[in-house]
Formats: sequence, structure tokens, C-alpha cells
Amino acid sequence: MTPLQEEKVRNICADIGSFAVVSNDEAAEEVCLAKEALAAAIKNAGLPVHSYPERKKDFAEKWVAILPFETGASAVFSTSILIPKNKIETKEISYTEDDRYVSINISAGKEEISKNNVVFKTLPAKVDAVFSFLPPDQENKDGKLPEEVSKKIIVAETDNIINLSSGVGEETLSEKVFSLIGIIESSGDISIKKSPVPDLVFAALMIETDQFQKNISGKTLALASSLLKLGADKEKIIAALSDKDYPFARLLGRAMARSYPNESLKSVWTFISDQDLEKTGNKQSPALFDKIMKKIKNLLESRPFFILIWQSKQEVWAMVSVSSRPERRDGQNIEEKLTTLLSAKKENGNLISGPYKNFSEAELKIQSALKKVA
Repeated sequence: MTPLQEEKVRNICADIGSFAVVSNDEAAEEVCLAKEALAAAIKNAGLPVHSYPERKKDFAEKWVAILPFETGASAVFSTSILIPKNKIETKEISYTEDDRYVSINISAGKEEISKNNVVFKTLPAKVDAVFSFLPPDQENKDGKLPEEVSKKIIVAETDNIINLSSGVGEETLSEKVFSLIGIIESSGDISIKKSPVPDLVFAALMIETDQFQKNISGKTLALASSLLKLGADKEKIIAALSDKDYPFARLLGRAMARSYPNESLKSVWTFISDQDLEKTGNKQSPALFDKIMKKIKNLLESRPFFILIWQSKQEVWAMVSVSSRPERRDGQNIEEKLTTLLSAKKENGNLISGPYKNFSEAELKIQSALKKVA
């Protein structure tokens, strides 16, 4: 976040402005937690905030012990009722309300009003600033939010879309979010009132660092210490993290057994078949393969490239993680070069390539691409 954006956030808070926090449907668990923490801090400051998308059921169930109730100020949606003047003569519009309903009363001539001759038009919620947790490949490049987000949210100024993501060698997402929370909290001290923020940021930090086994710096440890002093319940968070996910553990074991290093290509290769998923009771999803990739990278010796190849019905797909992104001699980034060579798309920081006919085709084509960049 730039100094200019920081100043804008301060001004919006001072003017009691509104915010939105957005991610994609496949956001990693730590991203969802960081987003929840930021939304909670904005609500604590008494400001309207809209969160998109809504919490997923399994995420809400896992973190129910630390998630705040979805209450407080929210963004305002505007709905217009379009009445055709050539058919209906509108004489008077008023409204009444009781404990259950708000009734809009329309006195009209010419023709009776029905759902068939009026149009309901709902406009996106307009906010003063958006905090975007979208991965780098989905961040706004032209001052616009992704189409599915812009149907729900519009921002007053495109410069007020603030991207929050964490790349290789950068500070963690948790650190970035906590710094931002410090700007939003007018008191500068979230400990003065009961708040879910310390728990949520600490949980995100534990996942990002694999329970403080990687991506650790002095600032990271200082943040962890500060969060504990602010009341983060470490035991409650560890209990949620150590939920007995036996299907995933079984799948991870099979994946580890089918992993091997390729020293010449500076890579680690992992294979998962349809049978592995079926026998371990797992359903295919982007989040599942993201989680497998993260675990393998944490458990095995670091390499510049990690490749996860899986079977999906009659097709085979591959996920390629580039752990370091040095520039090539020709000036092109290695990750960009691989994206082109594999006709891949980028999702949540990884390259997704396919479909291939079988494991052999996937392996040979990716090996050929790596030989040109490794």
C-alpha cells in the first residue's frame, strides 16, 4: 500500500466512509481469515463494510470459535422499481411498515400494477474503498474489479482499490493486514474493546508460516507476540488447526509416497490419481490441491520448482509452483516464460496447465518447458 493510499484510508475513516473486502471463491484459508480480521476491524471502528463472497460453510464451521457474528454496519444496496409510464399512471407513492414488512404503496391508474409490468433493478453497493485479497494475476490492472465482483460492488474512485497479497520474499499477508488495521482503528489500540481481530490475524499468521516453521522473520515473531498480548487465544486456534482431517492426511501420505526429486531440473514431482482421491474419501477442488502443494513444499527440501500432477476423470492437469522468480538473461521472468511455454493460467500464485491425455504426456511436456528455463 502506497503512502497516498494510506492517507486516503485515513480520510475515508475520518469522513465515516464505507469499505468492501473482496476475495475470490477459491481463496486460501489464511486469506479468508485475514479478510475476516480486516472486516471485523472496520466494523469495530463503526464503519460500514461489505464482504464478498460470503463465508463458505466448511470454513465457518471450522473457525466458529473465533469468527465474529455477521452483524454491524454493512454496505447499502439500492433497488429501483421501474414503472412504465405508457402503461401505468402513477398518482402517489408511499410506504408503511410493521414488525414483519415494509410495504411500498403505489396508487396508479390505467392498468393494475403486477410483477409482469414492472422491472426491479438492483444496483451494486457503492463504497469509498475496496481492499482486494485477489491473487496477483486477478488484481485490477486497468482500474477495474473482476466482473463477478463489480456486479455486487462499485468503488467511488478506481485508485481506491487497494491490493493486498503476499509474494515470495515479502512480508506476510497477516503483517500487511495488521498494519492496515492499525490505520483504521482510530484508537490505535484494539485491546481496549473485546475484538475477534487478534484471534483472526494470529490464525492467519499460523497458517501462512505453517505454525512458525517457514517465512519467519523478526517482524513476524514480533507480530505473533503482540497478538498474544492483545488476547489471541493460541490454544483455541491450535485446536481448530489440528482438526482430525483423516481423509486429507491419507491423501497427503499417498502424495508423498508418489513424490520424487529431479535434480537436473531443480524440481520435485508429485502425482495423484483418481483412485487416490476415491480411496481416501476426498473430492477434487482447487483448494484441496493448493493445500497438498503447500504441505509438500513445507515437508520436502526446497527447490525452485514443485509440480503436482493429478487425474481428473479422463483428463490430467498440472499445478506448477515457482518458488523463486529470478529474471532470465533475456529479461523475461521465469514464471512468465513457463506460463507461455505451458499455455498455463495463474491461479492463487500457481500455474495451472492442461488438460493432458495422461500422466506421461504431462510429465514430458513440463520437463521440456523446464529444460528451457531451469
